[in-house]
Amino acid sequence: MTDYIRDCVKDLEAYQVTPPEYSVILNANENPWDFPAELKEELCREIMDTPLNRYPDATSAELREHLSDYTGIAASQIICGCGSDELINMIGQSFLNPGDKVLAHAPSFSMYQIWSTIAGGSFLSVPDKEDHYPDVEALINTALRADAKIIYLCNPNNPTGYLFPRHDIVQILEETNALVVLDEAYMEFKGETHVDLVNNYDNILVLRTLSKAFGLAAIRCGYCMGSQELIDVLYKVKSPYNLNTLTQKAAIVALKNRVKLLDRIKTLNVERRKMYRALTNLPIEKLYPTAANFIYFETSRGDAIDQAMLDHSILIKHFGGKTRKGLSGIRLTIGSPDENTKVLAVLKEVLQ
Repeated sequence: MTDYIRDCVKDLEAYQVTPPEYSVILNANENPWDFPAELKEELCREIMDTPLNRYPDATSAELREHLSDYTGIAASQIICGCGSDELINMIGQSFLNPGDKVLAHAPSFSMYQIWSTIAGGSFLSVPDKEDHYPDVEALINTALRADAKIIYLCNPNNPTGYLFPRHDIVQILEETNALVVLDEAYMEFKGETHVDLVNNYDNILVLRTLSKAFGLAAIRCGYCMGSQELIDVLYKVKSPYNLNTLTQKAAIVALKNRVKLLDRIKTLNVERRKMYRALTNLPIEKLYPTAANFIYFETSRGDAIDQAMLDHSILIKHFGGKTRKGLSGIRLTIGSPDENTKVLAVLKEVLQ
């Protein structure tokens, strides 16, 4: 059987998704609040008027017009996908030849490596500096030395919450020969975007999603923005009907009501600040600032914390591998006030 498997897939570790069989789920950076009932009703009315025997709009034309209104980028410079994951896959299919080098700092989103490897690329990681500041000079030097084809920058970064300053992004754009993919999945939680760079540089793509701030993880809608030339290339590998009609309808309803939906971020950010202050009072070895809807810290008690959370039916993200200082990482998604209270109670139980 192994003779049939592509070499680049044989040693690949599949992305593991834990079944959501817990009372509190804080491992996937989801929005704690469901899509409002009145918007679900609006979506239901849209669905009732939608013929389901017809294929979806292959180019998501109406959705892209709403995304253009939201982002300020021309609709022709936007392509939609089934979450950011499909778009990352499409980027690999479009731009990577076998053996081409792909670069990211570490730690960062694991799907960059998985999709690059499946596309036949060779993935390289540049370890962060102390306190998880990305080593920009090392990124640039490694990219030049390896002749990297693609560099992924997650901003804010998953899992550390680090926010790249604009000058670092521009430096990487200008001092390397790579296509820079700027992943802004968590942009709305801080409100800082660099999407305007797509109109100034021809070597950048910007990824976004409706899964996080908009609270629509279930519908799987992501989008990518770039120069007309780059977006036209992505359309060459896009499957004809990749984004189903129901997803497109739900995304349009969300974008029409974005002021209402994004207003909830204020409450979430208040909760994040409360959680962060509470964590500073616990004996945690390394606690990192964050610009996203999660908090990352490193501790010698990672295994004990993870098990205690599971015992209380709480699912968090525990990175089992040890850091350079022998600690393990934990990422806590910011939940509802009640969920956050439960998490803090378990942390106090374990750490104090």
